[in-house]
Amino acid sequence: MAALPAIGGGVGAMQALSGFVSAARLREGAREAAALDHGKTDLRAALCRFEDDLFAAFPAGHEIIGYDAALRMIGELFRACGRAAPVLEMVAGFEAPRIGGFADVARNRIAIETGFLYRFLVLHECAHILVPADRQHGPGFTYVLQLLYRRFIGIPEAAIRRYLARHGLPSQTMLAPAPLALAG
Repeated sequence: MAALPAIGGGVGAMQALSGFVSAARLREGAREAAALDHGKTDLRAALCRFEDDLFAAFPAGHEIIGYDAALRMIGELFRACGRAAPVLEMVAGFEAPRIGGFADVARNRIAIETGFLYRFLVLHECAHILVPADRQHGPGFTYVLQLLYRRFIGIPEAAIRRYLARHGLPSQTMLAPAPLALAG
């Protein structure tokens, strides 16, 4: 598993401690995470356990939201990242009974099974669109996902970090800011 850079300081660190994730931090975080080495280890099973455990403690993630609310959330998220929002399509179902959603990165589309419009699932699929190279639910994906859960569900940073560590997932909740270039 690829190691993430150390936690940075300054205003970003203060925001991370409070749980607030600004639009700028979200945009920078998605860009930084996409550039990470995503490794080869598939963390999907651990991530599913993490989400089950996290949303048992923070039930807002398991809230079923309306289609319009999902569109607003997706729109806000992708505007913050300076990217076109994916299309949200409700589908009758998937062949595998444990799959409730799918991110079609190539077509910038998210498919969610009718009746499964859970807040966390919409955000999970959005994270796949934002970090398309990390198909294994690795460090980059997990980093972006926790930013989304903090911003759009309101889960405190400390809780996210604790649950990630409990499930053996990368528990980085802030990437270090890029070093400033010194004028010569």
